[in-house]
Amino acid sequence: MSFSHKIRTRYSETGQDGIIHHSAYVVYLEEARCEFFKTLGCDVNWIEQNKMFCPVIDLSLRYLKPLRSLEDIVIELSVEAVSKVRFSLYYTIFREKECIMKGIVTNCFLNEAFKPIGIPEKVLESLKKSLETF
Repeated sequence: MSFSHKIRTRYSETGQDGIIHHSAYVVYLEEARCEFFKTLGCDVNWIEQNKMFCPVIDLSLRYLKPLRSLEDIVIELSVEAVSKVRFSLYYTIFREKECIMKGIVTNCFLNEAFKPIGIPEKVLESLKKSLETF
């Protein structure tokens, strides 16, 4: 199963050259991941209320085409890999049908002492189910 999230780039994300700064892409991916987690019944508020964190531990992005301000884009994500303690999501950003960026981001879960913990069972089951539908 792949998940899609639409957004519009913002002027404030551009450099002097009029191109969206590379750091903004990470914000787009995070927004898409948060929306995806809502569909799993585990939004950011639920994670934090349960005294957990879900940080990025590895990030690899490949920029293929530039983006400019006020462009409508779609971020597609799918579950790439899941273990008991980490998961990886594969992201693609499209402007219309043109692929702009591809990347893989790996996250884990930490407790309130910032120690690694297993992925919460309800999240783990949903991630595994998403992985199996490909």
